[in-house]
Amino acid sequence: MSKQSKKPSFGDDLDAPAPLLANDARLYGVNREVVAVPLPTPEPEPTKPAEDEWLKFSSFLRRSTYVRLKQSEYWDRLVLKKAVDAALCAFLDTMEGADRPLPEDEQYRLNGKKLR
Repeated sequence: MSKQSKKPSFGDDLDAPAPLLANDARLYGVNREVVAVPLPTPEPEPTKPAEDEWLKFSSFLRRSTYVRLKQSEYWDRLVLKKAVDAALCAFLDTMEGADRPLPEDEQYRLNGKKLR
């Protein structure tokens, strides 16, 4: 005959209060009482407008340009994403079509992929 035993259930006592620190005090020489101190409630952070979010994208660079970027990151403490953003914004300011809205079907495709 096989003897059926009850399987252990882990996590059933998660709502139980924490054990007293008496054993830890004996083991580790801690002789102090723990007093619960309420944490200060942090003020909610202001939400960023969607235009200010950083989006991940990839592109291609020449090897020499990539090496120069890495050198500038090291020696000049360049923050690459900020430098790329500033350079692209300066370039797009010279482009006529950069501020024209996309056609509706193209905007729909863009919203379905990258700008969810």
